[in-house]
This record gives sequence, C-alpha cells and structure tokens, in this order.
Amino acid sequence: MNDVYELEDICSEEQKEEFRILNDSTADWALKIIQKEKAEVERLANAIDEQIEVLKLKKQRIADSLNNKIGFLQGKLFEYFNSIEPKELKTCYKYVLPSGELVYKKETVKYERDDEKIIQWLTDNNKMEYIKVKPSVDWQELRKTDFVDNIDGITKLKVPMMFEVK
Repeated sequence: MNDVYELEDICSEEQKEEFRILNDSTADWALKIIQKEKAEVERLANAIDEQIEVLKLKKQRIADSLNNKIGFLQGKLFEYFNSIEPKELKTCYKYVLPSGELVYKKETVKYERDDEKIIQWLTDNNKMEYIKVKPSVDWQELRKTDFVDNIDGITKLKVPMMFEVK
C-alpha cells in the first residue's frame, strides 16, 4: 500500500463495516489518510477565515460610514438643543420630540476602585464592618471525603475514555 487512497474509493458501505487494520502497513496508511484529511480541513478553514476577514472589513466600513452620518446629525441636534429651553430634571436636561428625546446628562461622580487597597485601608483603620466575607468551598479537600457523592449540589459525571491519534 504505497499509494494513499480515499477510503470511499476503495470500500463500499458494506466493506467499510468490515474494514479492519491488521498490520503496521495498514495502520500507517490510515495515519496518512488522517493527515491528508486534516490538511484539507486546515486549507478550507484558512480559505474561509480569509473570506471572513474580507467581510469583517466590509462590515467595518459600512459601520464607520453610518457612524459618521449619525455623529454629524447628533452634533447638529446638540447645536439645536443648546438653542432651546429643555426641561431640567434631577440628573439631566430633557427635550421631548415626537420621534424621541434629546437628553443631556448632568455631571456625576463615579468611583474607580482597587478593592485590595480599600480592604487594606479598612483593616488598618479598624473598619471591619465594611468588609464582606464570602464563604467558598474548598473543593480540593472536599472531593477527597467519603461523603462527597451524597452532597446536594454535586453531580458526578463520568468522563469516558478517549482514543486520540497524534
């Protein structure tokens, strides 16, 4: 078996059912078929990926064009908004139109946090009431116990043996 043949070319459906690998030569032939098929899958996947990239670029160009139009019109609406008397609410200024609303949000305060530093400061300053402690399961130890299979919330799943060709 020096040549690599397609399994479909040499076997009918009935013969495929009876096909067996009985020696190193046939096993080597099967590995060559697998390698050839994997190469074909990779070739087709690469071609499809190239097409996807082309389509992504087209999509981005369309989005950029539409966003430019939207940005232009939003700028003009903001100019108009500044020329009228909108209704002042607690968090924003609002002007209602038949097809939507023009809203200008007021400035607010937003915090960027580093929880580790905050916890350290609260600990150092004896403010423990502001620190939450969340219990978590020590799975590494729990799975070693003899009662792990009886705990509600744990489902034991069998992972079947798997044969790989590398």
